[in-house]
Amino acid sequence: MKKLISRLTPIQWLAVILILIGVSIMVPKARGMVEFYREAQYATVNRFHEGNPSPDLLRPWMSMRYISVAYAVPQKYLFDTAGIQPRKETSMVGINRLNNQLGLGKVDGQPALMKTIREAILAYRANPVATGLIEQHVEGWMTVAYIANSTGIPAETILQGAGIPVDGNAYATLGFLSDKVNYPGKERALVATIQKIVDAQGVKPVAP
Repeated sequence: MKKLISRLTPIQWLAVILILIGVSIMVPKARGMVEFYREAQYATVNRFHEGNPSPDLLRPWMSMRYISVAYAVPQKYLFDTAGIQPRKETSMVGINRLNNQLGLGKVDGQPALMKTIREAILAYRANPVATGLIEQHVEGWMTVAYIANSTGIPAETILQGAGIPVDGNAYATLGFLSDKVNYPGKERALVATIQKIVDAQGVKPVAP
């Protein structure tokens, strides 16, 4: 092996380095695609697009962001309830991993954080609170229902302002919704339009 390495020319070394860089880029992307497929399939099978899914459908692999959009509960509300500092690192990792990082232990064989989040969802449904968009701006992964609950702007107002039929469209992510209704300019344009609606209502982003 050492002899083989010693015989490599500079060009061959460059090729090896480029291959290693390519692998290091592709592996995380492949993992991300698998996770995205799992998340999309789970949401489809359990009909999340119809709104108000059961908190019993929570799973340890779900991230705070996934839960917030699936259940249309502002991330700020979930983070505040759980007493967790909202950051990308706490928003994008699975509940099981986050629970371990925080050393929260388990309740009934599940991450303790899942029980907290489940209770938070039920509490929010009983008493919705417009927290503001902790993300600072509208993003393609959001649903109109999520934006409405975060900002206090009725979903009907947002959809009508964007020229989209109200029925059946509040719980689709903006990326999916733009394809579904063939929105001119696709996702980017729809996000920009809804951002203007939010801005026109005088809703200010909140600091994370």
